[in-house]
This record gives sequence, structure tokens and C-alpha cells, in this order.
Amino acid sequence: MEDKIKMEKGFIETTENLVLELLKKHYSSPHCKIDAFTKEKMKGLIKRAIFQEVEYLSEYPENYFGVHGQDHLQN
Repeated sequence: MEDKIKMEKGFIETTENLVLELLKKHYSSPHCKIDAFTKEKMKGLIKRAIFQEVEYLSEYPENYFGVHGQDHLQN
């Protein structure tokens, strides 16, 4: 179970990094009309959601994998 948890945490971390990088790229584009306050609010929301996901995985791994499945761990 520890290996599955570690693998899933890596997946979650990779996802967070990708989403934050994509937001950063969007924020710097001339098409972005989002103000600085909203940008930070969005970034905070993503970080909180990821943190809560990792916390749920750490505290209740059986429930987490029951809800989210384990098929992707086979890759």
C-alpha cells in the first residue's frame, strides 16, 4: 500500500505542477483579462484542493483508491 500511496502522491504533485505552469503561461498571455487578486485566489484554490487530496490519500488510502480507482497505477 505504501508504494501505491507514494506513486499516487507523485501523480498528484505532477498534476499540480502542470496546472500551475499552465495558469502561469495563461496569466502572461495578452489574452488574459484576470486581475492579480483573482489570479492569486485561483492559485490558492488549486493549492488547497491538491493539499486536501493528498491529506485524504494519506489518512484514508483505502477509501481514496475506492473512490478514484487504481487502474492508472498499472501504467
